[in-house]
Amino acid sequence: MKIKAMIQSLEFKQQLARKADKSNIRLEFVNYNEPLIPQIQDTDILINSFDKIDKSFIDSCPNIKLVQQSGIGVDSIDIDYCSRKGIYVANVPMANAISVAEHTFLLMLYLVKNIKISLFNSPTNTGSFVRRQQDRMGSELLGKTLLIIGLGVTGIEVAKRAKAFGMKVIAVTKHPFTKTEGGDKKYFVDNLYGVDKLSEAIPRADILSIHAPLNRETENMIGSNELNLMKQSAYLINVARAQVVSKDALIKSLKEGKIAGAAFDVFWKEPVDPKDELLLLDNFLLTPHIAGWTHEAIDSISDIIFINIERIMRGQIPLTLVNKVDENL
Repeated sequence: MKIKAMIQSLEFKQQLARKADKSNIRLEFVNYNEPLIPQIQDTDILINSFDKIDKSFIDSCPNIKLVQQSGIGVDSIDIDYCSRKGIYVANVPMANAISVAEHTFLLMLYLVKNIKISLFNSPTNTGSFVRRQQDRMGSELLGKTLLIIGLGVTGIEVAKRAKAFGMKVIAVTKHPFTKTEGGDKKYFVDNLYGVDKLSEAIPRADILSIHAPLNRETENMIGSNELNLMKQSAYLINVARAQVVSKDALIKSLKEGKIAGAAFDVFWKEPVDPKDELLLLDNFLLTPHIAGWTHEAIDSISDIIFINIERIMRGQIPLTLVNKVDENL
């Protein structure tokens, strides 16, 4: 079988290469300096990171059997078309949950402690932390209310850590009473609501943290109405997908001081334009989509990817399948 990987992270490529050697599987990486389609036309299994896998892309790979996403989000893949073509789509749903949860608290603490990095004028671009707003003190997390939107595996890990900080935790999620690994979701939070109660939960939050997948239901879920419901002192965190939030509405809210600040690990268009309007605001922080990329996470991600590859090679269904495929196709 021809197995190709569309990966740009050097560390991740090295980890995948090590796992492939250990499993005696031949893995080829695409060269992003050359046209992609000629390189992947003969592939049977495609490992994807951030590239868009649409109808035209899929049609250019007549032998493809599996599109393996390297993370939990599959919004860049035309899953419906893959299903109609008999192509499996698999993701990696739990491997980086702890990494993302910890990164959430990095962003949270950055915001509430009212700090930013001031770069020194030096060749090394070193700097020091200074107050972000000179007339404002930092705050504690103890006693603050955290609203988690999307109480899946990552959302639960965030809730656990919030409890350790002494926070009150409320959550809004699509299936609030569905059991998850380790017990009912309600055991991890103080209050749990369905999506229909979002507008009632938002005004209670000191920090709103997004952990929901991007789909037709969640796109622009946080718009002008929702941002206007937030406390003026509240912060917004997004480590899921930028498109869950309306960019125009966020810019307006930050500029007018309707919310205190926002911190994202994702953006609407990546790579990010350094001149983007949001990046010019003092009350907005962006990290470069690295929340889920740690040594521990990519080790676990690689393990799951190769389990799925080996299952396909044995004629089995991927362990972390996300679509329904007609086996008769």
